[in-house]
Amino acid sequence: MTSTSKHIIDNIIYFWPFRKTKWGLFIILIPIVVLWVMYVFPTFQNQTDHQLFYVLSFVIFIFIIALLILWYFYSGRIIFPTSRYTVIFCLKAQDSKSTKHIQHSLSLLTTELDKLGLLEKFRLKTIGQDIIENKKEAHNYREKYDVDLIIWGEVFSGTREKEEVYDFNKLFFTYKVPGSVIKANLSQLFKTDINIALVNRDWNIYEINSLPDTEKISGHLFEVVMFVVGIIYSQYKEFAEDSIVILENLFKLLDVKTTGEQVEINPMEKFLQVTPPMLRKGRVLAILLNVYKNLGGYFVESADYNKGRFYLEKFRNYERKDTSVLSNLAYCAFHLDDLSAAKAYTEEINKIDKNNEIYILNRAFLGILEKNYASALYFYKEIVKRRKVTGDIVIKVIAFLDERKSENQMELAYDFAIGLLNYYYCQENIGYHELRQFIKKAKKRPEYREMMRFVEEDIFNKKRNKKHKHN
Repeated sequence: MTSTSKHIIDNIIYFWPFRKTKWGLFIILIPIVVLWVMYVFPTFQNQTDHQLFYVLSFVIFIFIIALLILWYFYSGRIIFPTSRYTVIFCLKAQDSKSTKHIQHSLSLLTTELDKLGLLEKFRLKTIGQDIIENKKEAHNYREKYDVDLIIWGEVFSGTREKEEVYDFNKLFFTYKVPGSVIKANLSQLFKTDINIALVNRDWNIYEINSLPDTEKISGHLFEVVMFVVGIIYSQYKEFAEDSIVILENLFKLLDVKTTGEQVEINPMEKFLQVTPPMLRKGRVLAILLNVYKNLGGYFVESADYNKGRFYLEKFRNYERKDTSVLSNLAYCAFHLDDLSAAKAYTEEINKIDKNNEIYILNRAFLGILEKNYASALYFYKEIVKRRKVTGDIVIKVIAFLDERKSENQMELAYDFAIGLLNYYYCQENIGYHELRQFIKKAKKRPEYREMMRFVEEDIFNKKRNKKHKHN
């Protein structure tokens, strides 16, 4: 009796997923048709009950239409767009035990996402097994409904070395490739990143060790989902913060898994050996750093200095020698009225690169800000000596100085700085005119004497001498 009950339960478990297939729909419709034949159609034979026949038939017809519509959505043949990240599962099983392992693995995946507080960001949907049977159908489905990831394929069961085993190796992964990646001709690099998440994994469940192995499969699915979705949405500014949350959680998981592991380097044979989890961890970190830096820069440009500083500091937790990040951090700190931090970031730039143009320009500006005009002049002279500064940087610095000048019209050193940078690096005539205006305004301001002398002797006199030589 117990064996029979177990057999019945196993069959129910195995056939239950078929409710989302066309075959399952057919089975559902059979009882309705039978009821119509047994109880409704006979009313037609009764000459006095034709109206009842039509009414009942119409009701059943409407019921079937409603059932079909509901089934189309329920089975995943139609899905609504959503702001959540959509992962589709289309998995087939050969028997009830394989079905159990699939269901358990997906349940554990849901639990893991919930533990991390990420479940609400995802829509995990299992669709009819007959919807996707090959790569073309998977691609078409992904394109049609713009889903992020489809995990599809078949789980095989059998015996290997006298052990009962369930093989998840025949799973396939169809994923979104962001348009920005395609435009930048980075599709191959993107696919290589995805492959890092997929390869070198044990996708087998051995019956003798089924619970730990099921947890292992769930862990694989979790890592793949997080890796793929995290990488995809790291390419979109509007989703980059979500991507960071996803990738940070994945990095923590991989960090725990690789505790104590080391990268082995063989200088003689010129190769390094790294385990797959270490490789994934390294790649996730590299992607995270890139997103931190780009997103931080984006927020700086958007004048959201708190967020900009937040993400750039996250970058600094792992990489402390990026001068462009330090430059942006100094800029954020200034706008957040944290002048001591702005100075500290600037000095960090100097420790890394003593000839860095951003360091020199920052120090020159800080000299003006602190009314240490001798220091400001010294660093502007250093900039002039270089004769070559990145054009974009100069334009941004001039715009920045213009803003400061509008805030403090009495600070004539801004006129000096703007005129000087324009004269040497942008528009010489405009710079010359601005420096003349500076001289005119600063005549009765002794604090600008050295700046005036520099303009007179090193710019105006040289320009006059040059003009005389040509004449």
